[in-house]
This record gives sequence, structure tokens and C-alpha cells, in this order.
Amino acid sequence: MINRNALRTALTASLGNGFASITGLPDSQYVALAVLSVSSGTYGTSFELGRQRLLGTVLGSVLLLIGFECLQGLPIAVGLAITLGCLRLLGGLLSLKVGYKVGGMIVVMGWLVHEGNLASWIPLRFFWTALGVVLTVLSLRLFWPARGIAQCLGRYGDLMEQLQHTFTALAQRLEPQAAAGAAPSPAARFRQLRATLQSARSQRPALLQELGNQPQRHPAVLLVSSLDAAASRLVTMVGGMERAVPPERDPHLVARLHQAEAELLERMATQVGIWSRQLRSTDGLPSPPPRELELPRSWLDLGAELNDPLANSASLERLERIATRLVLCRQAEQAIRDGENSWRAIMAKR
Repeated sequence: MINRNALRTALTASLGNGFASITGLPDSQYVALAVLSVSSGTYGTSFELGRQRLLGTVLGSVLLLIGFECLQGLPIAVGLAITLGCLRLLGGLLSLKVGYKVGGMIVVMGWLVHEGNLASWIPLRFFWTALGVVLTVLSLRLFWPARGIAQCLGRYGDLMEQLQHTFTALAQRLEPQAAAGAAPSPAARFRQLRATLQSARSQRPALLQELGNQPQRHPAVLLVSSLDAAASRLVTMVGGMERAVPPERDPHLVARLHQAEAELLERMATQVGIWSRQLRSTDGLPSPPPRELELPRSWLDLGAELNDPLANSASLERLERIATRLVLCRQAEQAIRDGENSWRAIMAKR
């Protein structure tokens, strides 16, 4: 029920309040408010929230001073409405998603509560807000560092683990002794893979914000892009395999083709399992798998099996399904090979 982010936020807010109490300056509650509003699970997200909060504070302060001096002759409701409307317009032009809310609070509080001491209240408000943002960003580096790289790679590690179980289930379904109905629902399994892939992709914006200027050249971004390309091809392959379900009764030769397919799926399951462990084994950039994907002998000899005239004894529909599944397996095998080659190239240039 209590995670690291909650403990980090509480500790940072307490430190901010303690420092504010020592200084004796007024309006120190804005330190804790800034910490609570900026604190998040990653450095990049907190940095972006802090940036928007500071920009919103500056924008709201400027409009408050201008509106309070120029619109005093109007009723308070009209003056506030005009000032807040300008704030929302400028906030949209500056692409502020949350910063304009902070500016609105400054306009309302300054106009209604601190109208007599704006010259001292505005600098103090900005100081306490900036201090809260700085403390939050520092806490993400010092207290249980929450790095976007580790979280992003961890999500792809979760996806690879799910793919491992999926490949194993697909292989077991091809084995003659596999029990009918033992595998989970194919549609549910495919939806879960897609959801995990989307969750992993949602971590990318925070990663880009964390890496600063020109993040596209960073090895972490290159590795994530390579992993995403490989994962997308593998998930697509699973969807195709689920749509091309093998028939229950096949000639002997077709059964041997399914056996080669099952052995390849088991090897790929083992390999993506290694990917999963590598991606979740370190907080930095993980090392590529120590061994390349080893293809089973039955899969390597598949060309000779396909040239056997006995394969024509199966129906055209069955042969089309088999061909579709073999092409999908070939594409999955190539996706793993391409991903590992790119992984090694990125780590070599690091």
C-alpha cells in the first residue's frame, strides 16, 4: 500500500517544510504544495511538471500585476474573468497542460487575498515553488532513484516474459499429446500482449524528457526503438498464429512440419526469456543476450520436408494454413535475430 514514490514524496515534503520553518519566512506552505504536485514516478515526468509549474507561476504573476493595475476600475468579477481568460489563452499558446492552473491560483489568490502586498508575496511564492521543484528533482536522484530507463526497459522485459509463455503455449498446442483446451483463450492472450506493448510505449515520453537535449541519439532511446520494433513484429506474429489454427488431423508429413514449428517456438520462447531477464537485471543499459538464437535441426531441414511429394496429400486449406504459420515463424525468427544484432551494435557504439 505504501510504495517508494509515496515515501519519497513524504520525505521530500518534510524536508522542505523543515527548511521553511528554519528560515521563518511566510507562505512556506507552497513548498509542500509544489512537491506534492510535481512528484511522480520518473525523473523526466517530474522535470516536465516542474517546468510547467514554474512557467505557470511566472505567467500568472505577470498577468496578475498587469490586470490588477489596469483593470481596477472594473468590477472584481469582470477583472478576474478577463485576466483568467488571457492566462488560459497564453497558456494554450505556450502548450501548458497544467501550468495554467497554477497561474490561475496565483491570479485569484493575489487579487482577492494578497492585493496589499503583491510586491513581497509574488517573489516569495516563486521562491517556495522553485525550491519545491528543485527538492523533488533532487530526491528522484538521491532517494531510491526512479529512472525512466529502468522502468521503460522493465515494461519491455514484462512483454518478453509474456511472449515466452505465449510461444510455449503455441508449441504445446502443436504437440500430439497436448490436452485440448489446456491453453488460455487465444483472443485474451493476444489482447494482453497488445496492452503490455502499449504500456511499454507509454513510458517513452518520460524517457525522452529524462535524457535532455537530442535524446534520439542516446543509446537508451536507440535500444528502446529496436526493442519496440522487434516486440511489435513478435506480437503481430502471435495474432497471425492464433488466426491460422492448425487442424487436428494431418498426414504424417504435415505432422513433421508441425513438429519443426513447435521446436522453433520452444527455442524462441527460451530466447525471449533471456531477453526478459537481461532487460530487468540492471538499472543501466542491459547487455545483449550472450548467445544468439539457435535454430533446431528440424527447422533447418524444413526445405527437404517441404519438397516431399507426400505433402500434397493434405487439403489445400490445410496447406495454406501451414504455409501461413511457417511464414509467420520465419518472420518471428528474423525479428529476434534483427533485434539482437541491433542490440549488440548499439552496445558496441556506446
